[in-house]
Amino acid sequence: MAIRVISVRSSGVSERVVIGLAKKAARAMNRPEDDIAVVFTNANAMRKLNHAYRGKDRTTDVLSFPADAEGELGDIFIAPVVARVKAEERGVGYREYLALLIVHSVLHLGGYDHHAEKEVAAMARMENKILKSF
Repeated sequence: MAIRVISVRSSGVSERVVIGLAKKAARAMNRPEDDIAVVFTNANAMRKLNHAYRGKDRTTDVLSFPADAEGELGDIFIAPVVARVKAEERGVGYREYLALLIVHSVLHLGGYDHHAEKEVAAMARMENKILKSF
């Protein structure tokens, strides 16, 4: 498994923490060998990605792009400045929220979703299990 972390300094957490969370989530889905990229970016770049790939002309805290290739889970883009605001809005610590974003995004890359109530519950259980074990 190769986990590439890009521009981690802007996140305020260590590369070791990001890699550890991504590995835990990948292992929990029985995908321990698959590659993942975690890219920390600014709000403007995130807005452009959100517009180009989701048709939404606004910034967001995180985007996940599943890979098409065998042996790869995909790419995760996180805007730390937006994540800090969202964490504050939700009344949680920034690092706690960032950990949730990473785990949540890796689960998305592995096929978890939250369009139906049953899926929401399954994804939340998996997130809690991974975050408690970290």
